[in-house]
Amino acid sequence: MKKKILAILPALAVSFLGFSHAEVPSDYPSRNIEIIVPFGPGGSTDTSARLIANSLGKYLPNNPNVVVVNKPGGATTIAIMALVNADPDGYTLALTSNSPITIQPHFDTTTYSYDSFTPIIKLVNIPQVLLVKKDSPWASFDEWLSYVKDNPSDFTYATPGNGSISDLAMAVLNEAANVSTRAIPYNSGGKAMAAMLGGNVGGVATFQGNADSSQTRALVNFSSERSTKYGDVPTLRDVGIEAEKNAYIGIIAPKGIDPEIADILHNALKQTLEDPSVQEALLNQSFDISYGNSETYADLIQADYNLNGALLRNAGLIN
Repeated sequence: MKKKILAILPALAVSFLGFSHAEVPSDYPSRNIEIIVPFGPGGSTDTSARLIANSLGKYLPNNPNVVVVNKPGGATTIAIMALVNADPDGYTLALTSNSPITIQPHFDTTTYSYDSFTPIIKLVNIPQVLLVKKDSPWASFDEWLSYVKDNPSDFTYATPGNGSISDLAMAVLNEAANVSTRAIPYNSGGKAMAAMLGGNVGGVATFQGNADSSQTRALVNFSSERSTKYGDVPTLRDVGIEAEKNAYIGIIAPKGIDPEIADILHNALKQTLEDPSVQEALLNQSFDISYGNSETYADLIQADYNLNGALLRNAGLIN
């Protein structure tokens, strides 16, 4: 009897492992891979997704087609919910900025949280800067800082909405520099920029890297590193303010994806990011190449989620 029991145990173990760790198909990938984007066609995130998609197939086994699927709406949450609910088979990914995954879950309107998926790779940083009109009285960040210290709450700035990355970037600056400025929310980055250029507000906090330098002046970069486009613009730390607020883009997959498939995707995406033609195209879109592996990306997401929660509570936007 003991021999029979011992003979059965390995089979049970194999069966159990089959439920907890799906066997990787030897022909993966064998069909199209979809990359979901939480914005409509034509924006910077959509453009970066198509740059990645157009080259990714040649670095994957079997050279599959990689297609971009736009799912805008729900303050960027519709796309992430579609990703979270997709089969973790390696055929559905999402390319996203940090806002849908580290800001939106704080508002209790999502069925997911920051850890409801598997981070695959961090791709780029998005430059974030404080812009003013070219003919404004502030030629430098120091001049602007002196003004806002002497005139509390007088300086207004436009953002794409309360709780947006741009809004939180200014919240970080206000707290770290011990100044008071007033946010004027608009429902898009383009309208925020137009408000500043039209003289309706003093400045605009933006992570849109394509601002017209003939009409605007960048005073400070909120990011942790200087950007390629704004190489001469100091970071907050460069001007003596120990703070930062980064915006970034990466690729995520549904939770439960087989680690071997995740590795295949990560390695192919890393090769794609290292492709000179892809790098040139991303830099032309004003992104900064900033690779992070899955562990680094996961740590960044968690830290960003915690920071955003504190900022949103301080601003009275969440309890």
